[in-house]
Amino acid sequence: MHITQNIIAIDLGNSSGRFALCEWDGKQGSLREIYEFPNAPMTIGPHFIWDTERIWGEILKGIQIASETTHGEVESLGLDSWGAEYVLIDRKGNRVGHAYSLRDPRNVAAMDRAFQIAPRRKIYDFTGIQVMPVNALYGLLAHVQELPEEWERAWLWLGTPEYYLFRMTGVPVAEYTNAPNSQMVDARSRNWSKELCDAFGLSLEKFPPIVPPGTTLGRLRPELANEVGLKSTKVVAPACHDTAAAVAAIPYPHDRLAFISSGTWSLVGTVLRGPLISELGFQLNLTNEGGVGDTTRFLRNVIGLWMLQELLREWNLQGLHVSVGQLDRDCLCTPLEGAWVDLKDEKPFLVPGDMAARINAELKVQGFPEVTQPHELASVVFRSLARRYGEVFDGIQRCTGKPLERLCIVGGGVRNQVLNRLAQEATGLVLLKGSSEATLIGNAAVQIATLENTRSLEDIQSIASRLSFGDEDRAMALGS
Repeated sequence: MHITQNIIAIDLGNSSGRFALCEWDGKQGSLREIYEFPNAPMTIGPHFIWDTERIWGEILKGIQIASETTHGEVESLGLDSWGAEYVLIDRKGNRVGHAYSLRDPRNVAAMDRAFQIAPRRKIYDFTGIQVMPVNALYGLLAHVQELPEEWERAWLWLGTPEYYLFRMTGVPVAEYTNAPNSQMVDARSRNWSKELCDAFGLSLEKFPPIVPPGTTLGRLRPELANEVGLKSTKVVAPACHDTAAAVAAIPYPHDRLAFISSGTWSLVGTVLRGPLISELGFQLNLTNEGGVGDTTRFLRNVIGLWMLQELLREWNLQGLHVSVGQLDRDCLCTPLEGAWVDLKDEKPFLVPGDMAARINAELKVQGFPEVTQPHELASVVFRSLARRYGEVFDGIQRCTGKPLERLCIVGGGVRNQVLNRLAQEATGLVLLKGSSEATLIGNAAVQIATLENTRSLEDIQSIASRLSFGDEDRAMALGS
């Protein structure tokens, strides 16, 4: 008889942080949310930064709730988050300076300076990572230029999820599904690129060791374990990048499968057995991110539902009480043909504020008239995203030679029926519905695989297919 194990999956998102309790009996499991807190960067002067202490306090509160819910019986916990950001720490483990958001405007200028040091093509040839101003490389270069004394004081820099795992355990690492998003990992050796770091004056002594997903970091620090009542809980670095966790939860074979992890960003791609770095991949700005089971997530970042989130925020500030549900109803019959903006370049839409004005500026470039009504602007967003998905998948098939027949959508955006329908029309692929809670499911699945001493893709997928989130009906076909 199997004893039920309690697994805690923590997902830090750009708009909220969430804790899920997974109860696993050795064959099947179920997850339920036990805590959620709001999350958003702050504005300090011209910068967007994260309040790391507030977030840490919320993490401690969530762990305490998990302890109380399970009467202190938690086998393991793991945390994932968005990628591409960093936190500097000193030798005592204290944060040095601010933790800057990847949307901080300083990154764009730093990227332009970087290309004067190392050509864009050279950076891509080493890393296989798409060139975007959000990558940690450009944040670090901006930090070194603006605040060199903070870089000098720093012992290490850590990615966002690894920073909070460090605060839990005292063990500094860079987990492999997250590290490459810094654009400083050599895609072939899977280690930090000495050539790039030397070129940019970034000392490798300040880089943590890279570990595979599913690495057990140890147990909670004794003082923390005593505080929350979890003295025997293992801390696992799961797939620390939230997209990697979401893709790990896809239960379908990847041989002819495409995926979209749909949320604030849309991560549009397919799973390969290794990196693919080519001239066409460079021209299309396709990226090779680390995946579970020694795989590569070959994809393109698309700006995603961030545009809609910003529109909703603007409307609410203006006193227009527009809901997502209302927009779904008002846009239900939106055709693929009609006004759209070109999303090949994310920069016009990357930073917060004035989203409606920026959309209209790009509509003018495309020769379309201005739109003002909420449902009209939302239709432009949905139509533009779907068209971009089709372009990206066309490029992926040309680049890889991999025939794509089915498309699995996971993440919060799977609930958006309008966008899903338009995606199906734009791509011509058979649409499969994955879980809206794929990130938490994938996080838990990697932890369970670790407890069962396996890291294979097939085993992780098998575990994920036997996990359910509440009453959600997972892996249901949307159409064929």
